[in-house]
Amino acid sequence: MKKLVGILVVLLAISVAFSATITLKPFITGTLSGWTKLDNTGLTTDLGFTLKSLGFGATADVTALKFSLAIDLVGGTAALNWFTVENDKAAASWYANKSFGSDSGAGLGWFQWYGMTKFKTFVLNMKELGLQVATQEALIGGTDRIALYGAWDMFSLALQTGMAGLGWSGDIIAEAVLKPFAGLTLKAGLEAKDLTGAAVFDYVVDAAYSYTLGLLTLNPYARYASTKGQYVGLNANYGIGILSIKGGVRYDIANNKFPLANNFIEPSIKKDGIGYAGVKFNYEYDFAAATQAMKLGFLVKSLGWAAGPVALDAKVGTGDFRYDDGNGRAFGKYIYGDILDTSAGIDISAAGSAALTLAMGTFKPKLEVSGGYYFKDGGMELITSLGFPVFDLINFKAWVKILPAVDWYVKLYYDYAF
Repeated sequence: MKKLVGILVVLLAISVAFSATITLKPFITGTLSGWTKLDNTGLTTDLGFTLKSLGFGATADVTALKFSLAIDLVGGTAALNWFTVENDKAAASWYANKSFGSDSGAGLGWFQWYGMTKFKTFVLNMKELGLQVATQEALIGGTDRIALYGAWDMFSLALQTGMAGLGWSGDIIAEAVLKPFAGLTLKAGLEAKDLTGAAVFDYVVDAAYSYTLGLLTLNPYARYASTKGQYVGLNANYGIGILSIKGGVRYDIANNKFPLANNFIEPSIKKDGIGYAGVKFNYEYDFAAATQAMKLGFLVKSLGWAAGPVALDAKVGTGDFRYDDGNGRAFGKYIYGDILDTSAGIDISAAGSAALTLAMGTFKPKLEVSGGYYFKDGGMELITSLGFPVFDLINFKAWVKILPAVDWYVKLYYDYAF
């Protein structure tokens, strides 16, 4: 809170000195819900409020100078997440927790292979030079980090080293990206440790090219690295009308084999309003062990089956219909599983759902039935539900799971995300 007051004082001081205006923009995000629910354990009436963040942004435009401030309040505690001061020439930012790597899009994205620690970070962006410099507080047992990043047209370079107290950490990291012409990307990275003693080096070099010839797209690639793999490969994609053919081949130099995951062919046909059908065949050959492996999967599913108030969805394919990794990879969304592996049963599932939505004046019920069956272990599921809005204000839902074990609830509820 003292830091917050201090920053506000600075903003006010700048505002007075330059006769500028400070704008405060409060924000709050979270969810608000309430429900009355009857299930096999009894009647429950409850309400809930989840606070995701609470704070404000503050901006002060002072002759080409801009401050911004954000605060998160979670679990009743205030924390300064980040703030930035910026003008036309430069920008300075402080982050409570920032990675030098991509961090799924939340990091700086300067490094791909090495030195991707995440902690308190300062970044100075020198816009006119195309250069950025960053420092990062040491993690427990680590060293304070210093990084430099520059990007100019077809070339970018990231450098990183560290400090142990007032001394040098004895390591250097360098990563570079070069795009000499459209379609070609060259990347290289080097990590050198213990340069004041018994030096240890780790390196990686990547090359990738994308070329489109009519309906065919080719993506050859290669990597040579000390510990991160050595391989050459080619991915291809051909599409015309409803037909698509994808394929890939990779030779793993380090392990002397064609690995199963990267050597495949996947033809499919797709038509909106009708459906999708695809097959994926993977092949592996290990030269060192003189062994081979194969994998065959398929998926057939409906797309946009609807007639009036009725909507249908049906799918049959390899794999378990209950599979969902939480990242968008689930049964029915891509081909996985292996019909050739019959050691524990047939690796095939069938699943589907039907929904009936009616509009009878202000009464708008929706009835849904969904289920699935996995032939390999006999796993099955059958669920039915009925829902409708009440007074266009709250919602009613009755839900019954018939298989594999009976479960049910009925509830009145309200959900709102802000």
